[in-house]
Amino acid sequence: MSNSVADLYARCTDDPEGHGRETTVYDAIHAKISPRSEVLRLLPHRERRMVGAWCFVDLYGPRAVRSGDGDAMHVAPHPHTGLQTVSWLVAGEVTHRDSLGTTAQVVPGRAAVMTAGDGIAHGEDVVPPATGSADGALHGAQLWVALPDGERHRARGFVLHEPAPFLEADGVRARVFLGALGGVAAGAEGFTPMVGAELTPHGGDGPGRLPLDPAYEHLLVPLSGSATVEGTSVAHGQAMYLGVDRSTLELGLTPDARVLLLGGEPFAEEIVMWWNFVARSHDEIDRARTQWNAGGDDRFGEVAHYPTDERLAAPPLPNVRLQPRGRVSARSSP
Repeated sequence: MSNSVADLYARCTDDPEGHGRETTVYDAIHAKISPRSEVLRLLPHRERRMVGAWCFVDLYGPRAVRSGDGDAMHVAPHPHTGLQTVSWLVAGEVTHRDSLGTTAQVVPGRAAVMTAGDGIAHGEDVVPPATGSADGALHGAQLWVALPDGERHRARGFVLHEPAPFLEADGVRARVFLGALGGVAAGAEGFTPMVGAELTPHGGDGPGRLPLDPAYEHLLVPLSGSATVEGTSVAHGQAMYLGVDRSTLELGLTPDARVLLLGGEPFAEEIVMWWNFVARSHDEIDRARTQWNAGGDDRFGEVAHYPTDERLAAPPLPNVRLQPRGRVSARSSP
């Protein structure tokens, strides 16, 4: 998914280096990804820049999708560098096309993971219901993962994974779509230690208990309903940062709750994140932008089988140099 805000870190504070357990709740930012499509953005945010290697979290829907709906989500081909995109749907169907020649139908319960490496291009379009069929719905999350330095120039790739496996714990069921949780491993793995799962209530009326890796920091992002941890609640349109040092998470879930659990070892590297690129310097961003806008460059390729000749151009760079951002110690933080 493309992003219409060029400097994603413009209003973000630096994440602190040292922290323990937290239950910090913050509200989403309303962000436009196209003239007709708005999303709820939870990362990056002025309250939290990254969680583990997770560097971008957008929620879209739930919204109705009708036959012939011209306002359904439509994102023309655009580039990425230095990251993985992870598409997770609750409802609906999205057609993914990329510069590898891939055409794939992204559906609920199967993680679609695209590795940009040094550069890839792709486009995404909602699949509307057939003519005469009942209205459908679109609801899901677009997630980005920053690649560590040793992996960020790797070959590009795309995998639509098999249905994500379940971990059934006390009072909660976790569908693990990336990494591992409580001994259940997803088909999709990150390039740093991390986890992505969708939590739903499972049996009984009491709180759920879920095993966590205490070295990971975690974020709860409700797709619907709400969750409560240590007396603090978080609902759709919000996120709760949990910090680190938790080997067990006890949480209450409303009957309609579907909650993303995103976590990982704190990402130690400094990065520059601008538009759809993750890099390490202003000059790298400038070079990627120039190559994409010029077109015809082997670095990104072209989505030649996209049904129109649309192509999103990278916006102008700011008049100041983009600075790498990372974690800061308590003594050096503002």
